[in-house]
Amino acid sequence: MTTLAYPTGGRAGSTLPDGKYMWEGPTKLTEKSGISQQMVYVFFNNASGKGLLPIKEGTTKETFYFITSVSTERRLAEDAFNRAYEMVFRTNSGQLLLDEHIQAWESEVWQNGMIGFEDPATSDRALDIAQNIYVSMYNLYSAVPLALSDSDWQRRFFGVSPGGLSFGGPYRIRPLRDGSMLPRPKLGGRQDEGYGGHLMYDQELWLLPALTAFQPNMGKMLLSARVRIAEKARDNAKANSDTGARFPWEAALDGSEVSPATTFAQGALSVSADVAFGYRFYLQLTHDVSIIQASDERGRGQEIAFDVARFWQNKAKKTSTGRNQYDISGVTVGTEEASQQVTNDGYTNFAAKLALELPEYMLKILSTNPKAGTYNEETRRFREVSDYLKRPEDTSRLYHPEYDGYTSGGSIKNSRTVFLGFPLGMDMDWRYRKNDLELYGPLLGDKGPYITHFAAQAIGWCELNDERKCEDYLTKIEGHINGPFKVFSEDPFDTNYFPGYGAYVQAVLYGFSGIRPQEFELELYRPNLLPYSQRWNITGFTYRGNKINFIFTATEIALKIDRQLNPAEPLELRFHNKTEVQLKVGQQITFPRDPWTPAQSDINIPRLLARLYATKDEWRLNNAPSVAPQLHIFVVAALVLSRLYAFL
Repeated sequence: MTTLAYPTGGRAGSTLPDGKYMWEGPTKLTEKSGISQQMVYVFFNNASGKGLLPIKEGTTKETFYFITSVSTERRLAEDAFNRAYEMVFRTNSGQLLLDEHIQAWESEVWQNGMIGFEDPATSDRALDIAQNIYVSMYNLYSAVPLALSDSDWQRRFFGVSPGGLSFGGPYRIRPLRDGSMLPRPKLGGRQDEGYGGHLMYDQELWLLPALTAFQPNMGKMLLSARVRIAEKARDNAKANSDTGARFPWEAALDGSEVSPATTFAQGALSVSADVAFGYRFYLQLTHDVSIIQASDERGRGQEIAFDVARFWQNKAKKTSTGRNQYDISGVTVGTEEASQQVTNDGYTNFAAKLALELPEYMLKILSTNPKAGTYNEETRRFREVSDYLKRPEDTSRLYHPEYDGYTSGGSIKNSRTVFLGFPLGMDMDWRYRKNDLELYGPLLGDKGPYITHFAAQAIGWCELNDERKCEDYLTKIEGHINGPFKVFSEDPFDTNYFPGYGAYVQAVLYGFSGIRPQEFELELYRPNLLPYSQRWNITGFTYRGNKINFIFTATEIALKIDRQLNPAEPLELRFHNKTEVQLKVGQQITFPRDPWTPAQSDINIPRLLARLYATKDEWRLNNAPSVAPQLHIFVVAALVLSRLYAFL
């Protein structure tokens, strides 16, 4: 995002006691004119005290310790450096610091949630997939602060750019694995490898769902990055003669629009809906009312939801044909990113529909009385637009066109129509779901920046129980992993790409597992076995304060509430025959993975096994359709799940 100037004069570059040094200075570059330079503080030590590393003749091994701490706040940088320095040089060993680091990861991160094979050593392929999962989760966890205290909110988290902390390097051509040459496309006219640290929609679609499932506070931190720039989003709406809040395609440090392409800045409207999606998904898993009604800025979620809904209410125009229909025009489409502006882009319209319904959903969460109204006059107007907002579909070919007037064929770069099924969760006829996947999948090709689309395809085919295609698209994601440290890239051999880590985790977490969050329930569809596995698990999946463990085998699913956070809500499980089971901590429930007849199982359609919901919300689900049969219950003292930490 910024480049550090070598400090000159003043306190910058000063020598501190005990061989400690401090650099202090402003960044050299800002993202646009008018943005203040950012002060940066760097504390470090000189390992030898003389600027050189003296190694005596005949010495075969010597250890030097380098410690560096960087922050935009001097106190934070200095305190962190001094603590690490004391731990290392008190014993002249880095072991104490390393032990604390390992213990923190173990107790605060890995024990709170993980995905794993029971025995990945059974094949090299299984081991490779296990490593990919762990690398992905490690990078996601490393990108977001773990703690969420009042001081964190005051310091304010800036969000996660697609390239992480990377500013990006010069444009260059790199060879693919098959020896051919693939120039990096000019993303919005920018010829660099990276995103300049700018905040984009990928954070809500591909990072937040993966992180919130195991670390809800991390999901909350991602939302805080939007709270920080919400006022700028309102200014952006006014500047474009809109109402409400219009979040930028690429957000600078202060929330300004810094997309290098005018077509992005003017027509990439879906970001505001993507921000609303982030709030919706977080609430579906947590029902954390603090982001709706807290007295401080943490409770500004409802305010943002209403402002985003006002933006879309203003953007949607009633059709001139006299039909009861609303259209959204002037949208930069996803097929080639900034290739043209269209009317009724399918992804944008459905994401806008969800955004228009978010304020009502928040009011529903706050309501505990089934007879109480959850509407006000404004949400009624939002609902009217939402109900009649056009959803492009071809009723003869049974698929969703990209936009009004779309003609299928040719290659495409960035179709987001496949995102309708997941992550957006559109309720659609399974034939539309299958046709969307079959139509748009081949148009993407096997190379290029499609990693999140490969994940959406994998999730879709898992939903349709096509295990071969699930694995095929998981393998396509892996074509973007570079060794030896398994760095994910948008283009093969490109810069570090954090949405890729989130996409891989979600392909497993919401694809192979069959888990689907809804407004007031967690749907459990027929799961798929991970490739080369007969048994895999999810530990610490967080749903409404409950840490849930799942085990998936070829014949059954085991589910157990391992522990509860504070606060936690009692849960129940409902099956096809209306059998309901109240879940207790430590109680393991098993049920068949595939309770249908062989003839039924051969049909590739979504198969809902059970619903998990909070006891207090049972009144909301009385009219829910039936799901799968048969139930076995037994209590176990402990559920032993293997851990695979050694793969990093």
